[in-house]
Amino acid sequence: MTRRFRKLQAGASLMEVMVAMSISLVVTAAMVALMSNSLGTTARIIKMTKLSDDMRVAMQMMTRDVRRSSYNANAMLCYSNDNCDTDGSIVAAGDITINDTNTCFTFLLDRDHDGNSTEDDAGGFRRVMVGDVGVIEMWTGGASPDCASAAGTAGWVQITNPENMDIFGFTVDENLSYTQVIQQDELGNTTSQKVRKLRMNMRGRLVLDNTIVRRMEDVINVRNDMLL
Repeated sequence: MTRRFRKLQAGASLMEVMVAMSISLVVTAAMVALMSNSLGTTARIIKMTKLSDDMRVAMQMMTRDVRRSSYNANAMLCYSNDNCDTDGSIVAAGDITINDTNTCFTFLLDRDHDGNSTEDDAGGFRRVMVGDVGVIEMWTGGASPDCASAAGTAGWVQITNPENMDIFGFTVDENLSYTQVIQQDELGNTTSQKVRKLRMNMRGRLVLDNTIVRRMEDVINVRNDMLL
């Protein structure tokens, strides 16, 4: 009876212990791998969100200014007055100017709301290289902006941070703009206006992790149609 009782109370064999440990190690390794993958995915999502937010802020700054480009406080004087741009009622505003590489554009702003945007400081945005990193700059100077000037030239201010974000692609075009006739008299003389649409395409990536890439595109309807 004593020998039988001792046999029933005997512990696990070495083989059983090794099998149990192996199973435990496999389960633990799987849990660690799952947690690591989950943390890595979370960190990547956070980086992508941060990049998207920074790019969206830059895009919103450009959109805000471009929408009111060539704004004219006296535009209402053109109603029922076909010659408003030649009789002194208003000073016709210029069009948006895009450089040859489609990476810089400038425009006029009626900053003092006197109906003449040609006498006020112009606006502009461009992409330039700071070392190996692309940056979007905004024109805040008091003269006509020069798209070909060096990065950081007086009057140009960075709106993206080259320490965090690399704007490796930026293009702008007016391919969606069109001209329409708004009035025609008995002699066939017409008055036309240009409906302006500016399309911007921006691609960015994180400086510290260039696998995090985002692309953003916006089509801006300029609120002020240009009388031709």
